[in-house]
Amino acid sequence: MKSSVAPKHEINNDKEVPMKKAFILPLAAMCVGATALAGCTTIGPDGLEHYQRNISVASGERTKIGVAFSLNPDCSAKVVPEVRIREAPQHGKVESLRELAFPHGKGEYKKCNGTKVPTTVGYYTSDKGFVGKDRIVIRTSDKNGIVTEGVLNITVVE
Repeated sequence: MKSSVAPKHEINNDKEVPMKKAFILPLAAMCVGATALAGCTTIGPDGLEHYQRNISVASGERTKIGVAFSLNPDCSAKVVPEVRIREAPQHGKVESLRELAFPHGKGEYKKCNGTKVPTTVGYYTSDKGFVGKDRIVIRTSDKNGIVTEGVLNITVVE
């Protein structure tokens, strides 16, 4: 299977911008039967699954912060999830690429972890010299009716 990569897309801090498919968030965090960005997960009053994840990154270094995927039981990709930035980072930038990547399946999908599948991968790079806390809020949907919203709490260290 060949991997095709679309141009990366940076997030505008002034508005919600869809992350271009080429990968995912992050960016975000979906898998049938498993959540790629694990953490505290709850169902909110809006009916969405909400989760938080704490991430540490090195200042100024581009770091993978999430992989969004949706799998069939045979480990093939159902769809490549869409990722939207609901709140952009204040001290850095987010990129989204469609890439072939290893999923982080759980339960019956753990068997898929050794098979690269089409995913959406999210990357974060802090502003040069920034050290401290940053945050990203993302919403991921897989076109099959599964929508999650995640808060990525980022600690940027030297």
